[in-house]
Amino acid sequence: MSAEISVVIPAYNAEKYLEETIRSVQCQTFRNFEIIVVDDGSTDRTAEIAEAGGARCIRQQNCGVSHARNRGVEEASGRYVAFLDADDLWAPAKLERQLAELARLPLAGACFTGMLRVNSTADAVIDSVEARPSEDFCQDLLLHSCVVILSSSALVKRELLRQEPFDPQFSQCADWDLLIRLSRRTMFAIVGDPLIRYRTTPTSMSRSIALLERDTLGVLRKFFAADPPLKYAALERHAYGNHWMILAGSYLHAFDLRNSLRCVFSGIHAYPRAIVRPIGLPVRWLKRAFLRASKGPAHAW
Repeated sequence: MSAEISVVIPAYNAEKYLEETIRSVQCQTFRNFEIIVVDDGSTDRTAEIAEAGGARCIRQQNCGVSHARNRGVEEASGRYVAFLDADDLWAPAKLERQLAELARLPLAGACFTGMLRVNSTADAVIDSVEARPSEDFCQDLLLHSCVVILSSSALVKRELLRQEPFDPQFSQCADWDLLIRLSRRTMFAIVGDPLIRYRTTPTSMSRSIALLERDTLGVLRKFFAADPPLKYAALERHAYGNHWMILAGSYLHAFDLRNSLRCVFSGIHAYPRAIVRPIGLPVRWLKRAFLRASKGPAHAW
């Protein structure tokens, strides 16, 4: 009997965290799953750890995370595919709760959860990101980027992912690009609670802001060049303005004032009303600092 869910874990030199990650899958209350680790050209013990943990390990030359995820989908036998990054963790009831929500909303082809952003040892919470419903996910994704989280959160019908694979031209924003496309094809189901722990490590890909800028602008260019419906085409300047400001904030957090100001001016040029975002930046910083201060150690689920 084939598995109901195929868990796809792309992994590159992931020996440090992979055993714990696989264990969080093996502890799921829903049991009808298979684990597929796509070893993307690792030179460490990734493959050995994957097989010892009960996963089917597929080895390939290093091609990047999008290729690895697509390979996992190709190899999957389950009705649904759940993605999990090799250093993240799931709450034990994660899959069970998502399947229940999809059963409640039979027109939905994908389900997402909230997340806890944790430190590198996953024993302290940095912040919590709630997944929230939306009347128009495509619009919200265009204007506000990742309003739902795909990697490590998503449970998606396999047939949809075979029709809409990850685009290998993107790295940091491959998730966002796919979410935009999926939002045009199916409804999203939401489990608001944070059922994943997303590790923040010094080598996290999200730390490369120049790459984030390239990918962000590339995703927007791709979408608006594809002749979208008028209701979304009308959002083009607003979307560019917002995302220039998001990039400005990212550069500022990295103490790169020159590039931050460059992005602010680009955002105002694209959408003058975007100027309200940097004006509100001190308030957002204070809010985040308060939230961080109120978080304590990460307790067991």
